[in-house]
Order: sequence, then C-alpha cells, then structure tokens
Amino acid sequence: MKFSAAIITSVLAATATAAFDKNQPWGKRDYSCLNVFQGIPDYATVTEGQTVHIRFNRQPTTHCSDPLTKYPTSKYSIWLYNNPVRNLDTINFDQSIKIADNIPANANAFDVKIPAKLPNVKNQDVWYLRLSTSLDTAPQMPTLFNAEGPFTIHKA
Repeated sequence: MKFSAAIITSVLAATATAAFDKNQPWGKRDYSCLNVFQGIPDYATVTEGQTVHIRFNRQPTTHCSDPLTKYPTSKYSIWLYNNPVRNLDTINFDQSIKIADNIPANANAFDVKIPAKLPNVKNQDVWYLRLSTSLDTAPQMPTLFNAEGPFTIHKA
C-alpha cells in the first residue's frame, strides 16, 4: 500500500502536536478565556502573505468558566509560534513572530496578514496563532488568550 507524502506529513504533524494542548496556560496567570469563532481552523493550510479574518469576543468558553468580564482589557496582540512544546511550566518553541499589536481593546474582529517571508523552520506544518491581551486592572494582571492551530504555512 502506498501513501502520498502529503498524507504521511499530515499524520505525523497530527501525532506530533497531539501532545501540545494549546488551551493550557502558556505562562503564569494565563487563561484561555478569549473566544475566537472565525480564524484558522485546526490542521488548515494558509500561505505566506495571506490575509486571515479573525473574529473574537470574551464570552465564556469551554476552557474558561470565569471569563473575568468585569475587568477591561488592554490592547490585543497576535503572534505566530512554530512548534511550541510544553516543558514543565514553560513553553519552548522554534520561532515566534509578532504579526500585529495595538489592536484596540474594544475590537471584536481583525484582519491579520501572515508574513510574506517567514524564517526557515524545521517543520512548516506546526504553526499556532495566539491572540492575547491582559487585564491590567484585575488582581495579579492576568493574561487572556486563544490559540489557533496547529496549521501549515506554505511558502508563496
């Protein structure tokens, strides 16, 4: 039985990323309390330079029973992470790239452009997009986030 390289790569990427739970805290006082309902689906493929429309809110999620909605957020930022791996209480990754920041606190949608030129990485199939903000007036100033992925970024 023959398998195509694309199928084998997809299966390997799925099994390699299965150990990484993107909804677990990525740092201290980090909560998966942002609800992204339009963006990049898991295991999707995007292209360098592609624009992705992200829609989000702070409604309760299955990962966050207390969305801390009584505190205002600071501005949002969006980062790409390549091959994140949990090591005890830290996240290690091969590459991180800030692709947007200073997104207004009252925003519920944002068009983000995947960078036209990405650095060379070992595995183009394991990218995550992380939307995050902080609650600067809440006790201990927690961070709220949502991570999308894993997904593949093809060179243009």
